[in-house]
Amino acid sequence: MTLTRSEAARKALHIGMALFALLLPSLSWGAALAAAGFTVLFNAFLLPRVTPYFLRKEEGDRGFSVGITLYPLVVFALLLLFRRNLPVAAAGWGYLAFGDGFASLAGMAIGGRRLPWNSGKTFSGFLGYVVFGFFGASCLYGFVSSRVPSSSELICLFAAAFAGAAIESLPSELDDNVLPPLVGAAVLACLLFTRAGWSDVLEPGALRGGLVALGINVAVSTTALALRLVRPSGALLGALLGTVVLAFGGAPLYLSLWVFFGVGTLATRFHRARKEAIGKAEEESGRRGAANVLANVSVAAFCALVAGLVPSGDVFRLAAAAALATALMDTVGTEVGQAIASPTALLPDLRRVSPGTDGAVSVAGTLAGLAAAAVLAAAGLATTLLTALGAVAVVLAACLGTVLESLLGRAGAPWRVSNGHVLNFVNTLAGAVAAPALLRALGSLS
Repeated sequence: MTLTRSEAARKALHIGMALFALLLPSLSWGAALAAAGFTVLFNAFLLPRVTPYFLRKEEGDRGFSVGITLYPLVVFALLLLFRRNLPVAAAGWGYLAFGDGFASLAGMAIGGRRLPWNSGKTFSGFLGYVVFGFFGASCLYGFVSSRVPSSSELICLFAAAFAGAAIESLPSELDDNVLPPLVGAAVLACLLFTRAGWSDVLEPGALRGGLVALGINVAVSTTALALRLVRPSGALLGALLGTVVLAFGGAPLYLSLWVFFGVGTLATRFHRARKEAIGKAEEESGRRGAANVLANVSVAAFCALVAGLVPSGDVFRLAAAAALATALMDTVGTEVGQAIASPTALLPDLRRVSPGTDGAVSVAGTLAGLAAAAVLAAAGLATTLLTALGAVAVVLAACLGTVLESLLGRAGAPWRVSNGHVLNFVNTLAGAVAAPALLRALGSLS
């Protein structure tokens, strides 16, 4: 896409809307939420008719802009999710306005080298998101907080900007207005919560534990590579993320990681000939690479990191276990569903389709995936990682994440996400977010 005059005006509006975040200190939370809700309706129904100049050609033809409508909807979600921490909501707005806005401007105006994992994005756009997202989020965070952010807060703001840029750079059909600012704000909130534990990482005992965890994971990854279970990139990244899980999440959570890897590997090799016959077998004989590891384990590893740095990390260990259970349910469900002939349908209308159809679920795959998630939850229960209610919440969260992935990946859907790695990341993220909420709901019912 080239930077035309109308596109530049659109981006200026996108960035300039962040000025309304300056009203947050003077508005009540309810008033701010109502204003965001009104803007959603205005952008959906009136703006395309009042100011069609800001619409792209295809948007003008249908009289509706998804991106322009999603912008205030994401602001609404930020205000809802971070009601008790409005500076974080304001920072998320900064990532949305400045990060995404300047990423697009830099990509179109400067261009340059393409990202190796997404040829549709450039390094200049990636850096534009990080630099301007950090700047905009820091300014809004400080303004709403009524003070200059501390050095530790600035570190968190920068790390969250980088996380948002990483999400924005993924090869996905999802609108860039949605996940990057929400993930950036969530990462920021979690990292701010960990600051009291940063100094503990440098204690001699913690350093020794980290080195032991690294040694164990290097040995394990080397063995897995020698047995041709993973690719070199998968072994390297697996060792790094495994070290984080063991060092910060503890041995019980690390065992859950191994349940995921072991059961998932067996499922990948289950009736491989049939999956090859229908063109659905994993490449390189099912050996996982770095992309597979990032998609399936990065959310769990981040939750483990936070769990080890906060005073009481049980909720984050629960989220990490749910992320792994969701990844395992999806992996086993897909592999078994493609290997065993059984009724297969698309969600949500349950329309019957042939096995191997993107986004489809099967009876055999669903039951196998559910059983796999239950095995991981049972392992967590046995090692005291999870309580009985926590184990139930983990299985339910895995179901929710897997259903979401099936809906997003549904063949022929206008919202379809075609990249499997992006789908895996989204479903593990959904499982991690859902588990604590489900545990609270189950606790209130008991």
